[in-house]
Amino acid sequence: MLEKLRNDKILKLNSDYRFENIIIIIYILYGLIGWQFNYTIGAILTIISTILLMLIYNNFKYSIPAMLVLLFSIGSDFSVDKIPFDIIIPVVLFVIFIIYFTIKNFKKIKLNHLKSCIGMIILSISFVIPIFWSTLVTSENSIFYIMYFSWLMYTLLYLLLCINLERDSFRMLVFSLSWLGVLIGFELIISVIKIHFNDPELNLLSYWYYIGWGLCNEAGIMLCFIMPFTVYELYKSNNIKLSILSAFKLLFLLLSIFLTTSRGSYIFGGVEFISLMIVLFVTKNDLKSFKISLIIFPIMLGGLLIINMLGGARFINDIKNEVFYQGIGINGRDLIWKPGIETWLESPRNFIFGGGIISRIEERSVYNQMQNTFLVYHSTILEVLVSGGIIGAIGLFIHFFEKYRMLFKKDKAFLFIFFIGYLMVDLYGLIDNTYGMYYYMVPLCLCMSIIRINDNYELYHIEKLLF
Repeated sequence: MLEKLRNDKILKLNSDYRFENIIIIIYILYGLIGWQFNYTIGAILTIISTILLMLIYNNFKYSIPAMLVLLFSIGSDFSVDKIPFDIIIPVVLFVIFIIYFTIKNFKKIKLNHLKSCIGMIILSISFVIPIFWSTLVTSENSIFYIMYFSWLMYTLLYLLLCINLERDSFRMLVFSLSWLGVLIGFELIISVIKIHFNDPELNLLSYWYYIGWGLCNEAGIMLCFIMPFTVYELYKSNNIKLSILSAFKLLFLLLSIFLTTSRGSYIFGGVEFISLMIVLFVTKNDLKSFKISLIIFPIMLGGLLIINMLGGARFINDIKNEVFYQGIGINGRDLIWKPGIETWLESPRNFIFGGGIISRIEERSVYNQMQNTFLVYHSTILEVLVSGGIIGAIGLFIHFFEKYRMLFKKDKAFLFIFFIGYLMVDLYGLIDNTYGMYYYMVPLCLCMSIIRINDNYELYHIEKLLF
């Protein structure tokens, strides 16, 4: 049966960008079903579809949208304590397929893959070492032990992706992340509508809400991460229809950032957007820039005029009062940075090796219920210093060097677009949670591994049949 499916016409679809976009849109619909109605149904549809596609095309790239949708379709009603049995079999099958691909492709592992993640390896070791003197994790909260191995899991994921992904995976990554921005945007819109119906008098800009896989400000972080992929899609668009589609996705992403009501997203996302637009129009040396400007700027101008008609001055004042009501300072983060610094400097051992990722446990109200949580320091550098000490910090800076160094091997437009994307999110990470958070690390591992192994960064050409 499988051989009947693998005819020339079917196999040619594997190198067709239109087919990839259709597949990803279907995955996004699975994600909306899972997020809004039933995560189990969405996850099962995603996993079964991925297994079939990987069987037919013998290509690991179809796991890219699957991983992203499985992560970002976790709704607010999902609970790890109530995972239904009917999802176990598809998950086990998916894991078996990943293991099968890894064994089959293991000969493709290269020493250079290990050399490209030395920083991550050091971080993995530095996060594990403090487990030997941790006293805060007990039998009652032993699940926290997993956090000590978080960087090890991310490093293994990165290597697994380097081994299994083919050299045609970049296009799938760009389209997957670009459409992921649409999925997150719909999640934000639906969440805001629900809140508004429950409390119509509440000011939109005062909303602070949970969307399942993360908080609204964490959605803002991911939208900032996604933005350069959407801009690169716009940069590579080779006709007016594709330009219009990419431009609307970018505008929808900007609207979604507004709905996060996160001042960090407003500041870093705004700077990122302006910087990317400058790069877009400087690097495009043909009439495409003019065509794109004809699409984007009238729409943006129209949006500004509508906002002004609806009371632009009041709107700007609301942003200032509701979002930036404490100015643009650190917004009370010194209350968590100070104990973090104290923990790091508590002893020579902590200074060098760290006190462990579980350095403080507090009882807090989490999603309307009290539970023990470990303190997260809202700063990438401080989080690493507290968790892994100076050794961890050395690993982090080596990792940053490795991550940015990959970009400098690419062409000018690619370098500038993704450099800005990396830089803005890394600066954002100085005041909020990025590194170490699963919703950020999995897409980052996908991005780094694909940039590492790929040498073809076109999006809209159709490759010749390779089978």
